[in-house]
Amino acid sequence: VCRLFVVCADMVSVVEGYLVFYNMVLAFGWASLLYVVLVSIRLPALLGGTDSASDVVCAFGDTVCFSVSLKEKMFSHLAIFQTAAILEIFHVLFKFVGGKVFTTFSQVFSRIALTWFICNVDTRTMNTGYFYTMTFAWALTEVIRYNSYWLKIVTGDVPYALKWCRYTFFIVLYPLGVYSELKNNFHALNYLDELKAEGKFAEDNEENTYVTRLSAQYHYIIYFLLLLYPLIFPQLYMYMFSQRGKQLAKKRPPPSDDGIQFPIDDKGKRSTSLFNQKAFAASLIPVNVNAALKVMSEKKWRFGYAKHVVDNVKLSCKNASDCLSIAKAGLEHLHNNFMFNRDGKTMTLREAMGEYTGSFHTLEIKGNGKLRTEYEVPYVATDYPKESPEKILTGDALAEQLKKWVEKGSIEPSSADAIQKVAETKEWLDLSDKYFVLFGATSAMGPLDVLLAHGANVICVDLDRPFIWKKLVTKVKNSPGRIIFPVRNAGVDASSDEDVINNAGCNLFTDIPEICNWLKTVCEGQDLIIGSYAYLDGEKHVRLSIAMDAIIDGVMSSRKTNVSLAYLCSPTDVFVVDEETYEAASDNYRKKSIAKTVGALVKLFNKNALVRNKVKHTVADDTKVYRINDGVVVAQGPNYALAKRIQHWRAMIARAEGHTVSSNIAPSTATLSVVHNASFKAAYGGFPFFHPFEVARQETSNAVMGALLIHDVCNPSAASNPNTEMDNPINLFKFGAFHGGVWRCGYKVGSIGETAALLFYLSNYGIQFLSVVGAAAGGFYYYSNNM
Repeated sequence: VCRLFVVCADMVSVVEGYLVFYNMVLAFGWASLLYVVLVSIRLPALLGGTDSASDVVCAFGDTVCFSVSLKEKMFSHLAIFQTAAILEIFHVLFKFVGGKVFTTFSQVFSRIALTWFICNVDTRTMNTGYFYTMTFAWALTEVIRYNSYWLKIVTGDVPYALKWCRYTFFIVLYPLGVYSELKNNFHALNYLDELKAEGKFAEDNEENTYVTRLSAQYHYIIYFLLLLYPLIFPQLYMYMFSQRGKQLAKKRPPPSDDGIQFPIDDKGKRSTSLFNQKAFAASLIPVNVNAALKVMSEKKWRFGYAKHVVDNVKLSCKNASDCLSIAKAGLEHLHNNFMFNRDGKTMTLREAMGEYTGSFHTLEIKGNGKLRTEYEVPYVATDYPKESPEKILTGDALAEQLKKWVEKGSIEPSSADAIQKVAETKEWLDLSDKYFVLFGATSAMGPLDVLLAHGANVICVDLDRPFIWKKLVTKVKNSPGRIIFPVRNAGVDASSDEDVINNAGCNLFTDIPEICNWLKTVCEGQDLIIGSYAYLDGEKHVRLSIAMDAIIDGVMSSRKTNVSLAYLCSPTDVFVVDEETYEAASDNYRKKSIAKTVGALVKLFNKNALVRNKVKHTVADDTKVYRINDGVVVAQGPNYALAKRIQHWRAMIARAEGHTVSSNIAPSTATLSVVHNASFKAAYGGFPFFHPFEVARQETSNAVMGALLIHDVCNPSAASNPNTEMDNPINLFKFGAFHGGVWRCGYKVGSIGETAALLFYLSNYGIQFLSVVGAAAGGFYYYSNNM
């Protein structure tokens, strides 16, 4: 094993050395080409230029001119160093660098085509000023880019000045390069006509028939190249703008190292990816060592993790014992390896939970609003993002809509049954005897509003930020409910809004032991329902999840009263589903649709588009067949998957130990944090083209998921209740699924994003698009026939 690590380290050194050499050579080569272009610049005649007209070509009218005397030397440099870029495709292919092979191929191909199929074939393009402006734009871009690459490898960073040049010069260089490329392409369209005009061959000359046909094909190749520009350039240009904001943003001071942290690795860094990978492997060691080794052999975990999430669920299906062993091993590894820092002292998270004995003081505020006695679900009937008047569904109207959702396939029948049961059981709608702990009380997807409307006692755990507590105080005073919350100092006046707003709250990153100690004793004698709703992006989501889990573990093991748990599952995860659900997805896959037609075109450019929603079944030790739905969206990343595994693992363990656990799948929801991103908004707008998808508004999600929570904690026969028979804990998540169509769609949700976004744009801007395409086609026709 040690020898293997030495060999791998040597290989890394060789690859890095090669990449430094390659990038330095290319940087020098493009710099030499840039020099040739610069020394070719001449003053226009209007400004006193002395070169003869035959020796000078100009671009943009007579704005900038160049001497043609160095064109052969310029092209030879261009041919060498642009052709060398083909190696970059293999760099990605062999994993020397990150990226996608298709994307890299597309970028390299466009330039290779211009170099060899345009400039080399029709050498007349080198007698136009746009050949020189194109080469200038390319050369300056590449000098900056390649120097950035090798400096990054050698020093670990890129000098700010060079970084600024890379993410600023493109604003001018990209449009200049593209415009010049288009001009050269248009010029080459006249290649056959120019040959005829010069008497190089005649169409009636039998010897030139082959050349004539070849030239005609050349004409079509150029048209093909021209069609690529509106597909590739806008995306690339806008991507660079987005990167500019990230790369040139002022670096914030490093965050405090206090609180829950990933461990530091051998290189002195907190590698979330490697830690993530090890956690999945550790969970499998008790049941299947080979599967654990397979996890650790994944070279590119960031993009290869998804199949291991599926395998983790499949192995959990084997039997109940293995399922719980995986969950316990995974959580044990995380609690023993996450670190907790305070006052310069570092220890494991598990050690920290026993080290600190502090707590919080408790305050409460009771509202004076009217108790809601009927269950309400706000609903907008039009597909997102189209708007229509919001309706409040109750009684028969709610029952009818639940029926429609089931018939469509947007939710599972058990979900409709549970919500309907809540609406019909009036005594469940008075929650004044229930105590809910909400981690992330003001979370967009949390049940706060629903619980307060029905008079619940809500123990709020949220950040000590005044704007958060101003919102909470306002909400509770307008409701029949009550909030109970922590404050750090004694003497805070609960009757003073200002005092509460400025003193309430805690931090789930840094106050983990104290929050746990507080919850062990708060509202003594009352059963608690602890809901984990706090969410942040990226690695913070994992830290939040393990922090909440450490608190839950401590409270469950110490509190004398019953403790129930509540989670929201994401539909973009891996779950066991019923046979009927699986067959519905297969039926939807076979149906014809506009999405399938458009998706076939997208698949030409992205092989991962429109992947069938089908995973090979798993057979348990008792021969029972388990159907799996793989909803993982790779772009969400392995941190999201691990954060959700933490919650799933705890849910299964807790239920097996006799605790009620509500853990239902929520639909894809158009929250502000999601749809502020234009790409996500477009994808969500196109989801309804994929039957039976329906993107929920936030108010609808809050209401239906609140109803499912109420059902799970009030109905003794619910699947959440540990007394309800269940042959394998992995089955917990298939009941009450309000997945929004993910389980029954014919395609995996992670494969429909590009097609959905394209359908959204076509459906909303199709007329404008066709007008632009028609105008462009007319321009091409006119240009090719009049130039």
